[in-house]
Amino acid sequence: MDFFLEGSQTQMEEKIVSLKQQGLTLKQIAEQLDMPVGKVQYAWRKWRSQNGEVTKPTTAPKKSSNEGKDRMKRNEKEAPTVGQVASTLHHEEPKQSPLLETGPDGFWKLPDRYDVDLMHAVVQSPNAVYVFWEVSDAVKETLTMQFMRPWEDLPKAFRILDITLLDYTSGHANRSYTFELPEMTNSWFVRPLDPNTTYVFEFGIRTMEGEFLPLVASMPIDTPRNEPAGVGRFAEPVRRWQFGEVESPELLDTLPKYSAYRCVR
Repeated sequence: MDFFLEGSQTQMEEKIVSLKQQGLTLKQIAEQLDMPVGKVQYAWRKWRSQNGEVTKPTTAPKKSSNEGKDRMKRNEKEAPTVGQVASTLHHEEPKQSPLLETGPDGFWKLPDRYDVDLMHAVVQSPNAVYVFWEVSDAVKETLTMQFMRPWEDLPKAFRILDITLLDYTSGHANRSYTFELPEMTNSWFVRPLDPNTTYVFEFGIRTMEGEFLPLVASMPIDTPRNEPAGVGRFAEPVRRWQFGEVESPELLDTLPKYSAYRCVR
């Protein structure tokens, strides 16, 4: 079946070539063979490409000599001088940021560290916070000389401070918790935490006496609620106080201020 189709295609091309050599146009050949013009054009181009014939480019119509001279004069006026061309091609190399290094295959990559002292905390949920930090080389060298031990040998620690309703700079905290960190650690998922609470996180080392020495600290961060406002065991006392049914908040007479704040703020 394939041989029959190939033979029919060859015969059709031979007919088209024969009629074309007789001086007929492609449109006349299509009408005589009862075929679409596009199919005839495709067969004719295919035969010419197989036989090494290349379509000659059409020549543009000749223009008068006066018109060509006028155009040359205009181009000479508009064309920039050699100095102008050189100035447009000359440009400064783009400045490269010192914080970037050339990665594989010509891609850019961010550095592993920036040699600064920082700590940032990002809330993940009412019970979890992601914290990452960095300590500069200058601080590491200072601690190495002060404790006479390499930075890698100094025990690292992480502290969580609950400072709800307190000023962190005053040095007070409602509660705190400190735990050891593995060496080469620069981030941590802190959980489980309490919702609707203000926290500060610190990274530091343990001294020879076992005391915690903070090196970097985060800004105070609030964990969100895990329930709608006004819902809970204190909802009814707060409602009576808000609508003026009592002169003072009933819960403050029996509960500490901190516990009341955690449930109504």
